[in-house]
Amino acid sequence: MSSEPVDEGKLAAVGVAALDEQLYRQLLTAPGSTLAELTSGTGIGATRARQAISRLERCGLVSRRPGVPARFIPAPPDVAVGSLIARRQDELERARLEAESLLADFHQGTRYEHTSQVVELITGQSTISQRAAQLMSGAEQEVVLFDKPPYVGAKDNPDEMDALARGVRWRAIYSTESLTEPGQLARMTAFRDAGEQARLSPVVPTKLVIVDRRLALLPLGVDGADVAQTAVLVHPSSLLSLLVTHFDGMWERSIPFDQHLNGGKPPAKSEQRVLQLLSAGLKDEAIARQLGISLRTTRRWIAHVMADRGVTTRFQLGLVVARELTS
Repeated sequence: MSSEPVDEGKLAAVGVAALDEQLYRQLLTAPGSTLAELTSGTGIGATRARQAISRLERCGLVSRRPGVPARFIPAPPDVAVGSLIARRQDELERARLEAESLLADFHQGTRYEHTSQVVELITGQSTISQRAAQLMSGAEQEVVLFDKPPYVGAKDNPDEMDALARGVRWRAIYSTESLTEPGQLARMTAFRDAGEQARLSPVVPTKLVIVDRRLALLPLGVDGADVAQTAVLVHPSSLLSLLVTHFDGMWERSIPFDQHLNGGKPPAKSEQRVLQLLSAGLKDEAIARQLGISLRTTRRWIAHVMADRGVTTRFQLGLVVARELTS
């Protein structure tokens, strides 16, 4: 009699093979069974069953009673599986420490070998995306970035949400042209609400992400297909220091995204968004797309904002808004 293939078990993460888990589960419902009783009708061969039981004994999931034939007793799952989890956590921690040691050796051995150890060329959209995800998921203290179109793939960033949940500081400078992308304002607001610090600038030079001030990833090309297909990973060097300094300078000169207007009664939520987009230099059509409203409604709201501040031209309104945002 043959048996169906056994899928990977739920205890595989702690090193328990699927067959071993199957026998352990049977023992939980029939403690004191012999090996023959456990495998009866399953099609599992005697040799494989003995090997599985031996592995279960070694990892502490099963013990045997004296006598012939041997009868087996399952260990309580909370104790036995908990012990396996703790053991695996210890192994992972040792592996992490070993990786840090290996990285130190790598840096020491390649420090002066070649410029490619300072600037690493990465090609292919999927490879670049994978490396960016690795950098952000491995962030320990801070991620800073420039954000600008064109966008490739999904615009939502689950890696950012995970990093913010871990307590990683996240600062982003968005190009004002990115606000012309449908739904971008809503995404920026969601990131802000999750803890991101965001600013706007009309002169974002390129996409850029810097992680923990020790690695930077940016496209090699300025525009066209190269932006998505070729990138460079910058390791600790004077070039990396220059990129960090440039970001810090841009941050100081950029407009806070969530800056609330000072003085008087706070504006309604819709009015705040209109002011943010106007201060970023967007035209009426782009504002309408961002807010998901008609062009007619957008212009009516803008007229209301102008009347509320006693101005008659968009130029005058820009001066008033700029003064309020910086006061």
